[in-house]
Amino acid sequence: MKFESTLIEQLRQAQRIVFFTGAGVSQESGIPTFRDGPSSIWQHFDPEIYATVLGFDNNPSKVWEWYWDRRQAFKALEPNAAHHVIAAWQEKAENVTVITQNIDGFHQRAGNQSVIELHGSLAMDKCRVHGHYSKHDVNSTSRTQPSCAECGSLLRPDVVWFGEALPDEAYDQAEIACFNCEVFICIGCSMDVYPAADLPYNASASGAYLIQVNPNPTDLDEMADCNLQGNAGVVMPALWQAVWGNTY
Repeated sequence: MKFESTLIEQLRQAQRIVFFTGAGVSQESGIPTFRDGPSSIWQHFDPEIYATVLGFDNNPSKVWEWYWDRRQAFKALEPNAAHHVIAAWQEKAENVTVITQNIDGFHQRAGNQSVIELHGSLAMDKCRVHGHYSKHDVNSTSRTQPSCAECGSLLRPDVVWFGEALPDEAYDQAEIACFNCEVFICIGCSMDVYPAADLPYNASASGAYLIQVNPNPTDLDEMADCNLQGNAGVVMPALWQAVWGNTY
């Protein structure tokens, strides 16, 4: 795989880099996307039941058990080469920020220290009534829905459902990173989920060199300074090799 010299120089020199990842990255680890293709999650499950507050309130145990099954499935999967390359970049630049739309925690498992999770995380729960947060016990073998230790209300996964706003703090941090980065790399993002999809445009408008890695065309194609067509697990290791001359 060949890369333009301008791209390589931008990545060698940049000290403030944002990696922005979407479902396409996790798909390469075996996690289905939510919308794209016949195997996508919402092709088989009704999001009104499993991804809305109303669906939860109508049958909280059903929703809790569905997410428990997903958590167990994720445990058997591993971060892929793209996750590991992004984590390794922390040793090459002073300020590397990962902004992800994914809820699987694979960036942290690969070793990333600075991860902004726009859509929440399956590693955390929060209570339905007051939003008290608690770490999810991923090793628990019980599918029984627990209650909040602080107020006694039912726990739900700390993920963003349809009709809910993104966490203010996470989105504010993401915008600050975008406005101040030198290079912004958008990887495996469909570019049809807003407001997250605004971030690469904000970075480009602020002067960042914009790179897109995706096997499929997106609305970002015309804006990007460089489009790298292919799967992240293939493109990212090849890009690392081209920039740094060794394996990650």
